[in-house]
Amino acid sequence: MRKASLTILALALLVSGAALAGPPEEMKAPVADILIVTGVDRYHDWNANSQELRRILQEVGLRVVISEDPWVLTTPSMQNYEGIALVLNQDERWPAPVEKALADLVAGGKGIGIFHSADNCFPGWKEFEEMVGLLWRIDDVHKAGHDHYGPYTVEIADKNHFITRGLENFPITDELYRDLTKYADFHVLAEAFSKDKQAKYPLIMVKTYGKGRVFHTALGHDTDTMLAEGYRRTTQRGMLWAVGLDK
Repeated sequence: MRKASLTILALALLVSGAALAGPPEEMKAPVADILIVTGVDRYHDWNANSQELRRILQEVGLRVVISEDPWVLTTPSMQNYEGIALVLNQDERWPAPVEKALADLVAGGKGIGIFHSADNCFPGWKEFEEMVGLLWRIDDVHKAGHDHYGPYTVEIADKNHFITRGLENFPITDELYRDLTKYADFHVLAEAFSKDKQAKYPLIMVKTYGKGRVFHTALGHDTDTMLAEGYRRTTQRGMLWAVGLDK
């Protein structure tokens, strides 16, 4: 990674984004490179959401590249990235070499962010389901759903984790994912109360997959949702944590 030139870029981004950036420790975060993989989504504006996510991550000095071609995951260029973010929603599986590449990259130590409907993806891909841990599945047994898009409160469940430390419960207008299927253990950082089901459901989670860190947020239906300060803070810290910049 070209540290000198990237550091100059990061300082410029941090100054321009100071009004929206997080607390001082986030402002000092070292530069890392993130690849957003997107391009397919049946129910969301993947282009607008990807662009907004890039802006959010740039506020804390992360350099972000967006690709609509998952085959990039199989190329030597992946050595230049510390983290991957998925902003997409598709049932169709990726070609086997692409699936293997993603699983190997994360298991080998790359951080990954799973954003909103990315946890809807790839039914039957066991490595992906193990990686994410909690996924939207609908079939004869599994009945995922969400409360109607609207306002609710995200409640911090773990106030000691790097991602949520010092944060208070925050309001958001979004879909509230519920009844997702558990495939692997994960640690819940934030949750919300479903009026439809009269129960709490996890919305922000972390786990590991091999040597890699997995940040998973079910928040982020659209760019209006992504303007919420709580969303921006947890997303920024989530990707910093995923790539090991939580010290």
